[in-house]
Amino acid sequence: MRLWGMKLRIALTVAVMAGTALLMPVAHADGGPKIITGWMPYWITSQSKPAGIASAVTNADVLKDVSPFWFSAVAGGPAGVTMKFNPNFGSAEANSAWAVGQLRGAGLAILPSIADGSGKGRMAATLADPAKRAQHVADIVNLVTSRGYDGIDLDYETFAFTDGRASWPATQPNWTAFVTELSAALHAQGKLLSVTIPSPCDVANKCGGTNGYWVYNLPGIAAPADRIRVMTYDFHVGSPGPIAPIGWVTASMQYAVTQAPANKLTVGVPAYGRTWTKKNGSSYLLGGVCPPSASSGSIHTAYNALTSSASLTAAEIPAFLTSIGKTPADVQWDPVSQENWIEYDKSVNWTDASGAAQTCVAKRVMWWIGPQAALVRTQLVGQLGLNSAGFWTVGGEDPAMWPLLRGYAATMAPATTSVTVTAPASVTFNTVGTISAVVSSQGAPVTGVDAALQFQNGGKGAWAQIATAPLAADGTVAFAPTMTAGGKWRVFIPAAAARGEQASEAKLIPVTSVVKANAKKAVVKPKSKLVIRVVALPAQAGQVVVIQEQRAGQWIRVGKSVTQSTGVARAVLVAPKSVGVHTYQATANAMGTLGVGVSAPFTVTVQ
Repeated sequence: MRLWGMKLRIALTVAVMAGTALLMPVAHADGGPKIITGWMPYWITSQSKPAGIASAVTNADVLKDVSPFWFSAVAGGPAGVTMKFNPNFGSAEANSAWAVGQLRGAGLAILPSIADGSGKGRMAATLADPAKRAQHVADIVNLVTSRGYDGIDLDYETFAFTDGRASWPATQPNWTAFVTELSAALHAQGKLLSVTIPSPCDVANKCGGTNGYWVYNLPGIAAPADRIRVMTYDFHVGSPGPIAPIGWVTASMQYAVTQAPANKLTVGVPAYGRTWTKKNGSSYLLGGVCPPSASSGSIHTAYNALTSSASLTAAEIPAFLTSIGKTPADVQWDPVSQENWIEYDKSVNWTDASGAAQTCVAKRVMWWIGPQAALVRTQLVGQLGLNSAGFWTVGGEDPAMWPLLRGYAATMAPATTSVTVTAPASVTFNTVGTISAVVSSQGAPVTGVDAALQFQNGGKGAWAQIATAPLAADGTVAFAPTMTAGGKWRVFIPAAAARGEQASEAKLIPVTSVVKANAKKAVVKPKSKLVIRVVALPAQAGQVVVIQEQRAGQWIRVGKSVTQSTGVARAVLVAPKSVGVHTYQATANAMGTLGVGVSAPFTVTVQ
C-alpha cells in the first residue's frame, strides 16, 4: 500500500536549509486539538531534503505525533529478522539525529516506522517461533530505548500483500501474540506502540469475518496497541478510479470503531494522486502513430511512458496541472467519492524501427486527494471520535490543506451539531418570510446558545448576519425577516464546550416583485384602445412587464411594456372584439435578485 512511495522515490521541491539550522515552528493563534499524525519517508527527512521535517515543525500545533519512515526489518540476526535503516537513507545516523532534534524542538512525539522488508514468509516464520518472536520484541524495545524515541510504529505489510491469504489462519494468532508481547515490553519502558494495518473491509464494504485484511485481527490487537492506523487508501491502483472513496473510508472506520476504542484509531489519508492511461476494453486509448506493445529498447521505453501508471505527491500536483495546460477551473470534483480528478492528453515523441520520428497521444486520467478531500476525511475524527487522521505523507501534502485542517481542529468538539432548517419556497418583496430550525446534538436538543440567521445576497459572496435568537428548550428557533432581495439563507449555531459549530443547509429563497395592475378604463368598446397601468415594486427601470389574458382557462400573452424608474409601466393593447367580461393579469419578469411577480387578476368589460 504505502510502499509505492518508497519504490518511486518521489522527488519533492523543498527549501534546502543551510547547515543544521533549526527549523522553527510557526505560531498559529487559532490552534486547536492535535488531530493529525502521519509518516515522513526517509527521502524528505534529511538536511538536504527536509520537506517532511519542515512540514511537521511548521504544523506542530495540530500534529499529535509523527513517524519517520526510516527502518526496515530485513533477514538476519538471531530472530531471523533484524532492524536497519533503509539502505537508501543517505547518512542515516547524522540525518536522523538532525531530524530528531528538529522534531523535539517543536515538541513532537516521535514513533518511527518499521517496514517489513524481510521477504515472503520470513516475518511470519519469526512470529511463529516463540523464541525468535521474543528476540524480535527485545530488539525493537532496544531500538526505541537506545535512541530515545517515544515508541514505534509497525508497518508489516508483507502478510497482506506478499504471503498470500492461505497463510493467514496460521499467521493471525502469532501476530496477535507478538503485538501483545511487544506492547507489554514497551509499556514497561514507558513507550507507545502504534500498529498500521490495511482496511478491515473489502471493496464491497463488507467488513469483519474473512472480509478485508483480517489477518491483522483488529479486535485482537485493540487492547494492547496504543494507536491503530488504518490505511484507508489505494482503493484503485491497477486501474483508474478514486484512491480513497469516502464511502469505503467511512465504512471502514465505522466498522473499526465497533472493534477497537475509537480514541485509538487513526483514519489514513493519502496525500498523493495517481495517473493512468484510459482503456477501451483491454486496449489503451492511444492516438497518432504509437509504438507497439511487443517492442524492446527505446521503443519499449516509449510505450511504457504512454501506458504506465504513475504517482505524484499532492504538493506536486498544482505545478503538474500547470505543465499540462490545466487550470483550477478544469479540475473536476466527484461528489460520490469526494475526490478530485481530471483527464488530459499526454504526447510522447518516439522513433520507429525505420528511424522515422513519430508522435503518440495517450488519453490519461488522474485522481487525487486535494485540500478539500483531505478535510472531508479528517472530519471523520470528530464524527466518529477517532484519535487522529494520518497522512501519507507529511511533507508530500498540498500546503493549502493546512488552513482547512487547522480551522477544523479549532472548532472540533467531541459531539457534532445537527441543524435542520425549514424555509418558504419564495417570498413577495417587502413581506415577512419565516425561517425556522431544529438543532440537536447526539440525539438531544441543543439549548442555551444563540442561533444566528445569515444571508448571502444573490446567493454569492460573503454571509451577512441578519439576526440572532436563543434556542428554545426543545432546540427550536424561528426568525421572521422582512425580505427585500433574493438570496440564500442559513441558520448558524456556534460551537460550545461539548460540540462543534454547524451551519444549516443554505436555502435559496427567491423574492418576487410586488405587482399591481388595472385598466385605465374598466369598460371599453370592441377593438378600441385598451390601456393597462402596471406598478412593479421595488421600482426598477427597464423591468419587462407582460400582460396576459385568460382564455379557455389558460393565460395568453397579449402585450408587454417596460417599467420606468418609478416602477410604473404603461401597456397599450387593442380591446377584444367579443363583448363581455375579460380577465387580465400582469407579470413582472425576473430582474437582478428579484424573481417573477404576478398581479392579482383584474377585469375589463367590452360592450
